[in-house]
Amino acid sequence: MLIVEYTAQMSGGQNFDDFSNGAAGLSSSNPAATYVMGRHFSSLAADAIMLASNPVRYNSQSYYGSLLMNPDLLGAIQQNGYIGSVNAALPAGAVNKAVAQAMCLMTTSRSYTNTSNPNGIGSAPYLNKTYTGTPVQILTALLADGYPEWSIDGQNDPFWNTSVNNSTGSAYSQVGAWFNACVSNPAYNTTTYPTPTFPAGFAGWVQANNWLIRTFAPKGTVTFGWQDNMWAIGSGFWLHQNLSTAQIAATFSTPVSTWLNTNAPGTISTTGTSAPDFFLFDRYEMDDSASPGAATLYNARSWDNFLSAIGQLSKANNNIPMMLWQIPGSHIPNTKETTPELFQGTAGSYVFSTAPVYFFGDGNLTSNLSNMIAGAASSTNANTAVGDYAVACGATAYNCLTPNSAYKQYLMEYNSLSNNYNWSIDNGKLSLAASNNVFAILWGGGNTTNVIKNFSNTDDHGWLAGKLIKYYANPTPVIPH
Repeated sequence: MLIVEYTAQMSGGQNFDDFSNGAAGLSSSNPAATYVMGRHFSSLAADAIMLASNPVRYNSQSYYGSLLMNPDLLGAIQQNGYIGSVNAALPAGAVNKAVAQAMCLMTTSRSYTNTSNPNGIGSAPYLNKTYTGTPVQILTALLADGYPEWSIDGQNDPFWNTSVNNSTGSAYSQVGAWFNACVSNPAYNTTTYPTPTFPAGFAGWVQANNWLIRTFAPKGTVTFGWQDNMWAIGSGFWLHQNLSTAQIAATFSTPVSTWLNTNAPGTISTTGTSAPDFFLFDRYEMDDSASPGAATLYNARSWDNFLSAIGQLSKANNNIPMMLWQIPGSHIPNTKETTPELFQGTAGSYVFSTAPVYFFGDGNLTSNLSNMIAGAASSTNANTAVGDYAVACGATAYNCLTPNSAYKQYLMEYNSLSNNYNWSIDNGKLSLAASNNVFAILWGGGNTTNVIKNFSNTDDHGWLAGKLIKYYANPTPVIPH
């Protein structure tokens, strides 16, 4: 189980609303929203409690799951220079006030008599039953009695819903009403839960997130890590340059490490009782073919640079373990495939990426990519041109060895030589990842090719699943420190 946790987000651009915590009118995106930070902290605590209390048992071992913290937030703040505004939004005492509200809500035992019957079942065991405990304990008991999860996931549930302010029209859900009581009197047992005084600013806000997780999910149970972006320094095109190890450090890993340690040390530090378990980077949530203008066309050099950069950052921070997340799972289309991965199911339009071929190889490919799908060279659409797609070569874009390279030529470039990379074989790149402190690769996303087809992503007809099944028969060991 892995939960992507947003206690603040800037995936859609500048947003300081999540650091607000007061009556209606403070949130520019939703003026009706109240006490946003306190509600976010409550949700984070609830997720930590639920994961720690309900591990999956497999082979007599408990697996508690992980929390991935606030994708795009760190990258956006660094990239756009927002740290001053974020610090200003978090004055002294603001974070502790929101933490107190969350602790009051999540640790106080209360009673709730359920009169809701979303499924309309006449003899439902949860109907007219009184439950006692904390909100998460009551919710757990409700679900155990067959209360439908879909109601909790909706905006109208009378116990705990997803609407703004947890309201139900002019009233509040029961959890919403309890939270409102905690706003005016955020009392909780500070002897049982001794709470630090979190400093003003972003660093203190990060510490509070970490502390809430570890308060309800001690080390050895739920794991968590903070996410950052390859474009945090301004753009992701640096990955497509010919860079030495020292140049990668100067360009990316040192500036990012310095920024994190200066502005958000709790995201990267491995010391202390509330320290994260790992750190993670994604590539960009789309398959390579979806957005070439956003630096998504990776060849082997690009992935080498990626691994080198995060390995350097890890080693500069006490070898914190690294996760690769949302890595696009599509592959290089070729004429040997009977069921290639098609864009929106359209013949002649393909979805493709290089990551899984980089890590696993693909025996369907010829060593010189002679059987890679090639479309119309004049096409400006990557999905239809594929191997003949005209790469945007240039010193600030894709630094092609040969000017005006087609995509196939670009993929074959390696170590400043043409026709110098064999995508058909295992080139030892999983071992390279392990040597750079990578312990896990998570594939796909909501719109990216995944191990299975779900939601809106495309169908690779089991290609990636087959690679992973084969991999797990002989996995690459993690390098311990």
